Amino acid sequence: MKTTTAIFDMDGLLIDSEPLWHAAAQQCLSKFNMVIEEHEYAKTTGLRTKEFLQHWFNVFAVDPANIPAVEREITDCVIAMFNEKGKMMNGALEALELVKKTSLKIGLASSSPLALIQAVLQKTNMEGVFSVVASAEHLPFGKPHPQVFINCAIELGSHPTECICFEDSFNGLLAAKAARMKCIVVPHPDHFHQSHWSIADLRLDSLLSLKANEFNQLMA
Repeated sequence: MKTTTAIFDMDGLLIDSEPLWHAAAQQCLSKFNMVIEEHEYAKTTGLRTKEFLQHWFNVFAVDPANIPAVEREITDCVIAMFNEKGKMMNGALEALELVKKTSLKIGLASSSPLALIQAVLQKTNMEGVFSVVASAEHLPFGKPHPQVFINCAIELGSHPTECICFEDSFNGLLAAKAARMKCIVVPHPDHFHQSHWSIADLRLDSLLSLKANEFNQLMA
C-alpha cells in the first residue's frame, strides 16, 4: 500500500531528552534509595513513566502506592530541565524538512504526557509541524502496544499500513511493527549494532543520515 503518512516519536528521536529522563528519575527515586545504572535504565526506554515506575518499584520492592506522586514529580522535573537546557537531536530539523517536502501527512505519537509534548513543541517552535499529536498518557497500554500509533493514524485519516514511523527505542519499533507500519529506527549509538533492530525497514546512525532517495524508496 502506498505510504501517505509519516509519524514521529519525540523523546530520544527529535529531542535529546533521554538524559533528562534518566537524571529526573535518579533525582526523584533517590529518596527510596533506588539507583538505576545507565545500561539497566536503557531496558525501559520508550515506556511510559507509570510503567517505568511499576517495573523498577517491583525490582526494588518499593510500595506502588507511591507511583502517582512520583510520576508527576518526574514529569515536572523533565519539563523544567527541558525548558532550561533542552535541545533537538542532530538531524531532527533536517529530517522534518525532508518529510515536509513530500505530500505526506505528518503526525507525532509519543509515550510522554501531553504536558511535556506541548512544552517541547512550544520551546522548539514545532507547534505547526504536526497535523496531529497523540499521547499514550491515558491509554490502557503504552508502547510496545501499538495503540498510540494507530490512534495517530486514525486522527490523520490514514490506514496504519499507509504509515511510516520514525523511532529510536526498541519498544517503539515493536509498536510500529505491531501496527503494521513501516519503521525507520535511529538507535542510541551504544546499541546500534544489536541484532534486534533488523526488523526495522531502515536503521540510521543519525537523522542526519536520512537521504531523500532512501526515504522515497520506502514510500513506494
